[in-house]
Amino acid sequence: MKSALLSSPHALLGPLIRIPRAEIVELLALGGFDFGVVDLEHGPIGHHEVYPMLLAAERRNFPLLARIPGLQESYVKWLLDIGISGLQIPHIKTADDARAAVAMSKFAPEGERGLCRFTRAAGFSDTPRDEYVRTANERCILVLQIEGKEGVDNIEEICSVPGIDIIFVGPYDLSQSLGLIGQIWHEKVVEKVTHVVQTCAAAGIRTGVFTDSPEGLAHWHKLGIHYLNYRIEVEIFLSGIRQCVADAKKAIVR
Repeated sequence: MKSALLSSPHALLGPLIRIPRAEIVELLALGGFDFGVVDLEHGPIGHHEVYPMLLAAERRNFPLLARIPGLQESYVKWLLDIGISGLQIPHIKTADDARAAVAMSKFAPEGERGLCRFTRAAGFSDTPRDEYVRTANERCILVLQIEGKEGVDNIEEICSVPGIDIIFVGPYDLSQSLGLIGQIWHEKVVEKVTHVVQTCAAAGIRTGVFTDSPEGLAHWHKLGIHYLNYRIEVEIFLSGIRQCVADAKKAIVR
């Protein structure tokens, strides 16, 4: 799972998921998305609801990551212990933030993640201890989100921190940080995102971004972004419902 998300030359599309249902995960997988991101930052999803969503994802061979509310070790621990494919950690501002994220997410020597082998990620102790410790760091995809001017200004130092898989830019929060709230295609916002992408490319780090339009996908993929959070499932379903109703009304109007 990790190698596909980190090595594919093609755009990989993964929506944010805010409805805490296993069926939603399966539908997104069946619909053709490459991965999904459970949104624990802005979605009403609790601890016990992630487990069946993860089971559904595994049933469909669908990598499932989670965006957590912030740099909080408690979320990192339980999500990795149940076997989530990766983490998106928002509002990374400094190299110290990045180092803390790596430390929470990786076992030694890369970090200092709390170690317990009696967890689902370790097969409830069925996976040999040495094998679990050896492979856990490789399996976990760590995505750090740059969402403000401070993070952009510190991007060179952030890129120097080992253990980061993807650096992701949140355009909406970045636009707010620049005093251009919601204007994600303002030239100043685009300029900052482009600077992050180019700096990461020079450091050999993959990049990601959120976008909600085909035009946005084309723009950012052309710049070299492959990890694309594309739309949010609640908005996708609302759009589909509206189209369904519109088509139905056209059919019955004589």
